[in-house]
Amino acid sequence: MTKFINFRKLLIVLPFLLGVYAEYSISESLPQYHPLREDRVAIERPNSARQMTNNVNKKFEGIADRFGDNDFEGAMENLQKMLNWNLTKYEKAVVYQFMGFIYVNQNKIDDAIDVFSKCVEYNVLGNTQHQGTLFNIASLYGSKEQWDLAIASLMEFFKYEKDPAAESYIMTGIAYFQQGKPLEALPYITMANLKSLEPKQSWLELELAILFLNKRYDDAINIVKQLATYWPEKEKYWETMAGAYMEMQKDADALAALNLGYKNNSIEKKETLESLARLSLYLEIPYQAAVIMQENMDAGLIEKNEDNLRLLLGAWTSAREFKEAIEVIDVLAPMIEDGSLFIQKAMLLNEMSDWDGIKEATEMALLDPNLENPGDVFILRGMAHTELEEYDQAIKSFTEAIEVGTESNKRNAESWIEYVSDRRG
Repeated sequence: MTKFINFRKLLIVLPFLLGVYAEYSISESLPQYHPLREDRVAIERPNSARQMTNNVNKKFEGIADRFGDNDFEGAMENLQKMLNWNLTKYEKAVVYQFMGFIYVNQNKIDDAIDVFSKCVEYNVLGNTQHQGTLFNIASLYGSKEQWDLAIASLMEFFKYEKDPAAESYIMTGIAYFQQGKPLEALPYITMANLKSLEPKQSWLELELAILFLNKRYDDAINIVKQLATYWPEKEKYWETMAGAYMEMQKDADALAALNLGYKNNSIEKKETLESLARLSLYLEIPYQAAVIMQENMDAGLIEKNEDNLRLLLGAWTSAREFKEAIEVIDVLAPMIEDGSLFIQKAMLLNEMSDWDGIKEATEMALLDPNLENPGDVFILRGMAHTELEEYDQAIKSFTEAIEVGTESNKRNAESWIEYVSDRRG
C-alpha cells in the first residue's frame, strides 16, 4: 500500500517582501545523485526479499478494511499487536508504514514521523514504497516548519529516485524559500516548473517573485508571459510584465504588454488604466491615451477629477481632436476657477476658425481676476473681431492688450492694429 501525503498547504507564495540576495551558484562538486546536476545518476537500492506469511497477509487485509471504514483506533490496535509477532523485517516495515498512514489521518504528526522513520530504517520495502515513505517524512517535517529536516529527508529521497517528479523539486524549493534562502530555492522551483506536466500557477508565481526581486528581469518576463498566457484574466500579470520591461528601459514593450491586457479586458484598476494612458501619451500616442481615458471615464472606472480631466484634455489636444478637447474643458471649467482654461478653449476654437466662440471664451476668461496674462486674451479677442470684420472692436481689444499685456503682447498688438487699420481703410 503506497500513499503520498498531500503537501499543497505548503505552497504559499509569500508577499514580495524578500529583499535582494546574492547570486546562488550550483557547485559541480555536488554528489552524482544531486537533483540539480544535469548528469545526475541515482543510487540503485538493493533488491530485498519481500515475503509475507499467509497469516500476516490476512491480518493486513482485515486492518485495511478497518482503515477503509475509518476505524483508525481498531486498525492501530491490531497493528500494535502484530509487533509482538515473529515478523520478518519486511513485515515489520509494512506495519510501521501502515501505522504512519493512520497517524497522519489522526493528525498525529510526530508519531507519524517516528513510525515512518522506523519503516525507512529497515530499508526493505520496494523502491516505490520506500521512496514514498521518505517523501511523506519530508512533507510532515514541512508541515511542522522544520525545514532543515524536510530538506535532509528530500535529499535522501533524491539519492534513490531515478526520475524525480516536479512535486519533489517544488517541495525542496519551498523549504529553502521558507528558510529565507530564495536563491537557493530558485533552481529547484525552476526545475519543478520545467518538469510539471501542466503549468502550476503558484509555482510560477513563486519563481517570478524571486526573479523579480533579484532584478533578473529577462527571466522574469519569460515566466510572467507563461502566467499571462494561461491566466490572461489576471491583471497583475500584465502589470508585472510591464513593470519588468520598464525596469529594463523598454517602455514600448511595457506599453505593448498593457495594451494586450487591455484588449483582453483584463485591466480594470483605475491606477493601471491611468498608467496605460500616461504611458501612451509619453510615447507620443495621444489618440490612444485619450480614447482609453474617455472610455473608462464614461464607464465609471476612472474618476472625472481635475487631474484626470487635464490629462484627457492634453491627450485630445495633442491628437488634434479639438472638438473633443473643448468638450473636456466644458466639463472641467465649472469644477475650478481658472480663466486659463478659457484661454485654451479660445486657442482651440481658433484652430477651428470659430470666431464667435472665441469671443465668448475670452469673455469668460476675463472674469478671472487672477488671470496671469490678460494680454493674451485681448489678442485672441482682437483676432476674432478682425476675422468677423468687426474692426472697431478689434482695435479696441488690441489697444487693451497694449495696456495690460507683456512687452511681447504690445509688439504683437501694435502689428495687428496696423494690419486692421489698413484692412479697414
